[in-house]
Amino acid sequence: MSPSIAMENPDMPLLYQNLGWSRRLYETVFAGAHDASITSGSSCAQTQSLDIADQARAGVRLFDLRIIAQATPGGPRHVGYHGSPGGKKVGTLAVPRNAQQQVVTHAKITGEFGLGLSEMLDQARHFVTFSGEFLIFKFDKCTNYALIADECVQRLGDAIYKPIGKEFGKLTLGDLSGKVVCVFNDSALPNMAALGAQDGILGFRSLRGEKNSVGAYDPLYAGLQYYGKGGTSPLNIWKTKAGKIDENEEKQRKMLLAMAAQANDDSPNVLGMMYWTSTGSISSIASRNRVMWGATGVRRMEQLWEEGLEASIRLQAERDRIRVMRHGGIPRLKAYFPNIVMIDFADPDKCQTIYDLNTAADARLIRAYSDWRSAA
Repeated sequence: MSPSIAMENPDMPLLYQNLGWSRRLYETVFAGAHDASITSGSSCAQTQSLDIADQARAGVRLFDLRIIAQATPGGPRHVGYHGSPGGKKVGTLAVPRNAQQQVVTHAKITGEFGLGLSEMLDQARHFVTFSGEFLIFKFDKCTNYALIADECVQRLGDAIYKPIGKEFGKLTLGDLSGKVVCVFNDSALPNMAALGAQDGILGFRSLRGEKNSVGAYDPLYAGLQYYGKGGTSPLNIWKTKAGKIDENEEKQRKMLLAMAAQANDDSPNVLGMMYWTSTGSISSIASRNRVMWGATGVRRMEQLWEEGLEASIRLQAERDRIRVMRHGGIPRLKAYFPNIVMIDFADPDKCQTIYDLNTAADARLIRAYSDWRSAA
């Protein structure tokens, strides 16, 4: 089954395994869902229209999740959120691994509550089990991290990914088949009580520092290391729809070029993250999203993605020694490029466009290696 056939039939998911089981994560371009749990609500808060199962079927492989405990008549319930939670209350909750655990709940929010964590985990486990694909759940800006981690372990069971002794970016699609990878903000890991990598609770680190500086890559780190950041200034409420889109594009360009300028052997192992989203506190996210994913917007996204790849190719080809990788027996230059394209309102068409960047990357890196050999 080819991806194009899958998109013609809405009952068939887009499958990254069609790229080959030996393909490494840092060789792959895939879609990420920004604020993946916010599938309803006001136009300035809602970011998605499909639940986790349908986002996964469309082709999303990384889910950006912010989780808090919502106070409900039946007790605390972990849900996604987008905005500023209020009505804070601190109490205790019985959990499987501990007799009692502190829980922070919120009764209200300026913004929106989202999908329930338990339902999202159940859908993720079902999808990877029956498709053989992988998913990454990225938890950030959460409360009750230990409780969230415990729920991931309990709900996912043997579908949760546990490290196998490989550098994260070098994991293949085969290594990740049938697994949900759970990564938490690195700063939250000390709060996980007894849970850790051995249980499938991994960290993530953003290597982007002040003024787009690049932090040190650690090949022994058990989790996701990426470079990128989304968001536009909430203070620029005077900007037009086009102005907000331009602001995001320029922000992404500066980061792509900063990372591509790193002349070392580790930089091509970093997973690049590019946001083709545009946030705003008073206007419709869906309205801006339609412009960003119109014909002109898609061309701008593809050109921006290619700009980052080309900058890295130029630098790597100019070095005294280059890194070479092989896929399908064909040598090609190893360069940094945006692996994860974060989007709002994920759907099959957007994910197919992102999936097709794999073909563009393969062709360009093979040609770059051939050109380098010819010039050598």
